[in-house]
Amino acid sequence: TPVNDHLTTAAPLGGNQASEALTPAGSVAPVQQTAAFVPTDAATATAPASTPAAAITVPDGIQPPTLVAAAKSGDPVALFEIGARYTDGRGVASDLKQAANWYQLAADKGYAPAQYRLASMYEKGSGLDRDLAKARTYYEQAANQGNASAMHNLAVLDASGTAGPQDYPTAANWFIKAANLGVSDSQFNLAILYARGNGVTQDLQESYKWFAIAAKGGDKDAAQKRDEVANAMKPDALESARAKADLWKAQPMDAAANGTNIPEEWTTGKGVNTASVDMKKAIRNIQAILNNNGFDAGAPDGSMGEKTVAALKSFQKSVGLPQDGRVTDKLVKELLARNN
Repeated sequence: TPVNDHLTTAAPLGGNQASEALTPAGSVAPVQQTAAFVPTDAATATAPASTPAAAITVPDGIQPPTLVAAAKSGDPVALFEIGARYTDGRGVASDLKQAANWYQLAADKGYAPAQYRLASMYEKGSGLDRDLAKARTYYEQAANQGNASAMHNLAVLDASGTAGPQDYPTAANWFIKAANLGVSDSQFNLAILYARGNGVTQDLQESYKWFAIAAKGGDKDAAQKRDEVANAMKPDALESARAKADLWKAQPMDAAANGTNIPEEWTTGKGVNTASVDMKKAIRNIQAILNNNGFDAGAPDGSMGEKTVAALKSFQKSVGLPQDGRVTDKLVKELLARNN
């Protein structure tokens, strides 16, 4: 039976994308239905001409002085933090155009989380004029540094042909990288490509494997597709595919490319900011709270493995949040409310 195909947008891992509202698996149109997308020039964004660095002026509302000083010195983490404050409305009025300016400054210094944020804003036309060619450029920059969500979104753009010519082989390469880092939607999409033979040699064992891995993470659509593929396989091939799925383990993510570690003295104490904490420590705390509340996240090791993601999704379901396994401000607040 042919597999119903759809490509999904990212559900970012790590806390640095907390403000994103992203589409969960199964809710977007098949990749071949591209009429709704605006065609864009595939030319990449050009870097500005080399000019003397302009002095960075930090608005009066930004505190404390240590953050201001770091931003004025061009520290990309400080520049990103100011952008995040304008995104979230923390201590300043929410202003996505201002946020984009600060993310641009950090992105220009090669800071992967800022490159990801900027790409997403260009893709959505959020705070910036929509420009899919620029979105692709910044996703690619972040992906090349190891940002898993950027890898996924870049692959979706290439597979759908929304930012230039449709390019399944390049999309497949990025889906493979993101899938191996544990991005569930990339695992699902990669399984689709293997089932169809788009950008990769058609391989039902690989298709089964990736559907099975995504299903283990709680994706019900993936479980259904896994069973459809299994029905088309010979018993020995199915046994081999199951063994591959059981042996698979997520590769470790580059923490610097996928999260932001904000110095404690920069935080204002107003609200919970998932971008402002050490993510490994935060995930350990999250795992402990999940375990204490009857959601089995495994040993608190600070890694977002399959068990932790599955526990997060179960917890999200129990409190009425979207079941996407993402660490967001709302999720953290709900967890802290149950941290007895």
